[in-house]
Amino acid sequence: MRAHELASPYPTVSADDDALDAARLLVREQLPVLLVLDRDDYPYAAVPSARVISALLPWYMRDGPLLAAEVNDHFEEEAREAMTGRPVAEWLPRGRVTPPVVGPDAAPSQIAVLMARKDIPLVAVVERNGDKATLIGAVTAAALLEHFIGGS
Repeated sequence: MRAHELASPYPTVSADDDALDAARLLVREQLPVLLVLDRDDYPYAAVPSARVISALLPWYMRDGPLLAAEVNDHFEEEAREAMTGRPVAEWLPRGRVTPPVVGPDAAPSQIAVLMARKDIPLVAVVERNGDKATLIGAVTAAALLEHFIGGS
């Protein structure tokens, strides 16, 4: 079995898309990772949902978790406002993680190594044709585990 057989269509956003809409896509589709594409539709960033939550937190809550217990009920509103009207590229958490990318003929073991090395539960599968790259889909950790150990 090869990457193109393990890959499934995976929802993506562009770096120019609205950050709040991108976060809502994570929720609606129950995605483990937000896959962000650049202007050429090439994988640009992989943002695990926990990093999205971290990006919502004000700096003082990240740096002083004890303060989180003292924060008032306006936090949810402030979190939405912080994302509203901002493009994904501007809102991305610092230290952008580039997603692991493989070609359509990559072996499952190669996908597993990249996934483990990047600690991202998704590997993008991209087919190249000259200078043009086309996202075929993504292999998720769940799909890879099912391949290796079988379903329930």
